[in-house]
Parts: sequence; C-alpha cells; structure tokens
Amino acid sequence: MVATLRSRAYFELIFGLMMCSMMCPTMALDIESNVLVERFLNQDPDPAEPGEYLELRWKVEKYGNSVMEGITYTLDIDYPFYFDSSDNPTKFLGNWQGFSDKDEYYTLYYKILVDENALGGNYNVRLRLNTTSGNAEAIKGYTIRVGEKTSPEFVIGLLTTSPKKLSGDIDEAEISVEIANIGDEDAQNVVLEVEFPEGFEPSYSYSDRAVLGTIEDGSAKTATFYVDIDRLVEAKVHLAELKITYKEANDDKNELKTISLPLELPIMEKPLLDIKKVWTVPETILPGDSVEIWLEIENSGGKEAESVSIRGFKDSSQPFDFSEKSDFIGRLKKGESSEAMLKIDVDSDAPGKNYLIDIEIRAISGAEVILEKKTISFHISDRNREMPGLISSKLLYILAGIAILFFIIHSVFPDIFNMKSSKNQRSSKIKK
Repeated sequence: MVATLRSRAYFELIFGLMMCSMMCPTMALDIESNVLVERFLNQDPDPAEPGEYLELRWKVEKYGNSVMEGITYTLDIDYPFYFDSSDNPTKFLGNWQGFSDKDEYYTLYYKILVDENALGGNYNVRLRLNTTSGNAEAIKGYTIRVGEKTSPEFVIGLLTTSPKKLSGDIDEAEISVEIANIGDEDAQNVVLEVEFPEGFEPSYSYSDRAVLGTIEDGSAKTATFYVDIDRLVEAKVHLAELKITYKEANDDKNELKTISLPLELPIMEKPLLDIKKVWTVPETILPGDSVEIWLEIENSGGKEAESVSIRGFKDSSQPFDFSEKSDFIGRLKKGESSEAMLKIDVDSDAPGKNYLIDIEIRAISGAEVILEKKTISFHISDRNREMPGLISSKLLYILAGIAILFFIIHSVFPDIFNMKSSKNQRSSKIKK
C-alpha cells in the first residue's frame, strides 16, 4: 500500500513537470525539485481603460512534496502602468509544503493603474519569483491589452441667433449653441458657461450659464444664452470662451472635469442713426406758437441706410399737439447726414418749462428693419416773463415808424415847416 502511494506521488510529480514544460510556465525548482506553476487567469477589464484601475490574477499551484520556503512574487511594470497606494508590487507567500490539489492553490492578485493618456495597444509585464530554499528565481512575461481611451468629447455644432444677424446696439440677443458629444462615453452633470469678450454683457443674472444634465455619447443638446451687445462693438468675428464642466459616466472617482472651446460671435455691419443736432423755429417758443422742430440725422454706422424716416411721440398730458408728426429723409450713406422736421402747435395756456419728445428713427438695411429710439427736449417760455421784452420791442417798432413817417412828410411837404417858421417870425416882429 505504501509503495502504491509512493508510485502515485512520483507519477503526479512527473506528470506535473511534463505539463509545466508543455505550457512553458514560470517555475522555480528547489534542491528537491519542487515546482511552482503560475497560470494567468485574467485581466479585468479587458482591454484595460486609460485612467482606470486594472486587476491582474494568476493561479499558483505547487508540485512536489517538500517544503518551499520564502516564496515571493514581484510584478515588474513599465509605462503606462504604475502602482499607487492601493497595492504594491511584492507579494510574500511564505512557506509551502506538499502537493496542490484542486482545492489547494494560491490566487496571486495585483491592482495597478493605467495612465489616463495611454494609447491603445499591447504592453508587457513581468512576473518574478524568488524563494529562499535553493535561491531559485524565475521571470516570465505576459501581454496586457489596453484599449483606446473612452471618454466624452465635445464639439460645437449649430449656432443660431435671434436676430439672425448680430450687430451692435442689441439688448437680449439670443444665442443658441448645440453641444455634441462625439466621444464614446456619456457625459453627466454637464454645465456650460460663456465668458463674453469686451462689448458683450449677460442680459441678466445667469443668462451666460446653461445646465444640460447628461449628454449621451453620439448625441447633442442645445444651450441658450442672452447677451446685450454694445452699440460701438466693432463689426468682425469676436471670440468668446465656452467652458464645459462635466463628469465621466464611468469615472469611479467621480471627478469634475472642465474643458474650454472657442465660440465665434460674428457681428455684422449696420447703419447707426443718431440725432446730431436739434433746433426750433422760432428759437424762443411761447404759448400759442406754431413751432418747427428741426433734427439733423446722421448715419455713423458702417453700412448705408435706406428709407430713413422719423416719427415723434408725445405724452397725452403735454400741452401741444403734432400738426406734422413724421418726416421722410430717404437714403443715408455711411457718414452722411440730413435734416428732418416735425411741427407742433403749443397750447395758449402751456406752462413754461422743458418738454421731452420721443423720436423713432426708422430705416431699412437689406432685409432688416432698423429702429433707433431717441429722446429730444425743448423749452416753452412763460409768456408773462417774456412781456417786458415784447413791450420794449413793440415800442421801438412804433417809434421807428413815427420817425420814418416824419421824414417822409418833411421830404414831400417842406413848405409846411417853412410856413410855420415864417409865422413865428412875423409874430415876433409884431410883439416888438
């Protein structure tokens, strides 16, 4: 019976050695021909993902009855793999005596990190074995597969605006930006924020920010922003910065990431219509007067304006009415100006003070209607305060008229004055 068991043990040892030689395993032999056989079980995940952890497992079995002492395995790795604090490259198994059976083996486990910038491909690692019994050492290489990095990747898609053509002097311009995820992983908690260039201001709080939630790989969502554009913004393509903050769906660390994309904002040339000068006829306005209000309209923009016209608007409580409330100018080239006139009739009991009139300047530029809203002021004088001046003026006119009449009579009838002089002389002689 003992002989049978010994024969069986030798048979298993020989069979194990044959298997080892056929499978080319890493082995270590001590002086009594003990053998350790490592079988690579798997890598998880397969292929490995850049920026993620990778788990490697081997099944270690022992052949031979004697004791193997001081068994140590070390995993040697190079870029793109490295160890962090979650694991270390050396595993100490200690001593091992006797044969392995189906339930007696050691699972060698390593957890390494793949560099986030690793390129997809095959990489080698080396498993090194040392023992203190017989100073045996063996090294075997293994191939580890790394896949292409899976992550969201954003591009700017369709850009639409309202109005369709952006230009200076626009409030609450609507800018809609399509954000497409062309990567191979979902992006979660996506938040967009625009940093506008000089001359652009968010119309109100958070109008430069949009929350889009999850954008699945291969899909897109649209963010809408509202901005006020300064009147003097230069007509050209302005660059804004679109910041995208997100989390990767398969990121175990739940790390918040941010990227920036340039956003082009094209500003078009347009007419800019201004009131350059205002004057009235008469210059001094009194209650009861009919008044012409003259305006010089200038096109200070970079594009010609067609069908330019003006229109006046008043408050119903104001003490005057329009007899002519609009005027047509026509075409104004850039840098050109022209005059327009409104006419009002002032109430006879109008209080003397400053009054405001809203002016709408209307023009056409291509297919776009341009509307400029301005406000002008004029002064109605108090009649009572103006009376002394008026009386003085009328008195001067009367005296001047008398003087002129006297001159005419003297010129036409000089004898009249001579006769009067003769009579005075005779009267003087008689008295003597």
